[in-house]
Amino acid sequence: MIQPGVCKYDVILQDKYYLRECIQSIELEDRLDEIAYCAKVKLAVPGDQFTGLPKILPGMEIRVSGTKFGEDKYSYIIQPGVVWTVDIENRARRNWNLTIYDRTIYLAKSKDEFLFKEGETATDRIKKICGQWNIPIASLPNTGQALAKEASRVSPIWSIMKKALVETGSKSGKLYTVRMQPNGLELFEIGSNKDVWVFEFGANLRTVSQRQTLDGACTKVKVLGKKSKDSLSPVSSTATADTDKYGTIQEIIQDEKAIDAGTANQKAENTLGGIQEVVKVEAIDINTIRKGDKVIVQGWEDGLYVISVRHELGSPGKMQMELAPLNYIRRRYFRER
Repeated sequence: MIQPGVCKYDVILQDKYYLRECIQSIELEDRLDEIAYCAKVKLAVPGDQFTGLPKILPGMEIRVSGTKFGEDKYSYIIQPGVVWTVDIENRARRNWNLTIYDRTIYLAKSKDEFLFKEGETATDRIKKICGQWNIPIASLPNTGQALAKEASRVSPIWSIMKKALVETGSKSGKLYTVRMQPNGLELFEIGSNKDVWVFEFGANLRTVSQRQTLDGACTKVKVLGKKSKDSLSPVSSTATADTDKYGTIQEIIQDEKAIDAGTANQKAENTLGGIQEVVKVEAIDINTIRKGDKVIVQGWEDGLYVISVRHELGSPGKMQMELAPLNYIRRRYFRER
């Protein structure tokens, strides 16, 4: 039986005001389809208490700290962070409901344009973006996959990063996501976490549900090359699998770039997939689990990967995870459209 221990948390406003006594609840949410780590904090402050506490406004610096699962010392959880939204309810107590993001939220909300050379890697491109936007870097491993020339015209910056990661995954098979750590931006290869948590009934697992469907399945793929005027696009590659079992569900990949046969075949194979399965889990909170981590759940001993996780912090807290096999994540999040 896992003993969750006592986890303590604090919220610090402007590196000056410690709001621990005001905290009613803290939830953290991390998702593969979003870049920023999000905290939702509920505070309650009596009108005659904490004189000198400023009115909390969007844009203020804030951080969430706490003890990580299995540790006693305080660590940063979201740092640096920014108050993004404030909902206030005035009753007998003033209730502040804060939505807080790490500062990668600015990469999701801001637009820019970049011209990238052929042969650059996703690492090169993310490093260039970080340099222009003064984003500290914690870890940017070399993805090693040369990418095609790209002119990213006025687009959200996170979309530009994600496009490079999608192209990397479609060509090399390696899947990466971006996460903010207290010391800077991290390019994280999905499933590369050192600590792979195991969840079992009777220990730390409360409920499991699964959904299986043919929605999103694909049993036949055509990769089409660059089309010329008044003619159909040439077929660069085709692939089929399990048509006898699931029927023919065809997907078309329109690739306007001059790719080689090997890359076309790789794209086709990566698109194939039969039954799509997503697993939802409720468990004792392990507050260090992030998007992209690999976990092992009873009944899925080969491992599943975190699509999203919501931590309800406490002692003990609880968490909900949405999990899937790697091929599902590849097809849903890392397929070139």
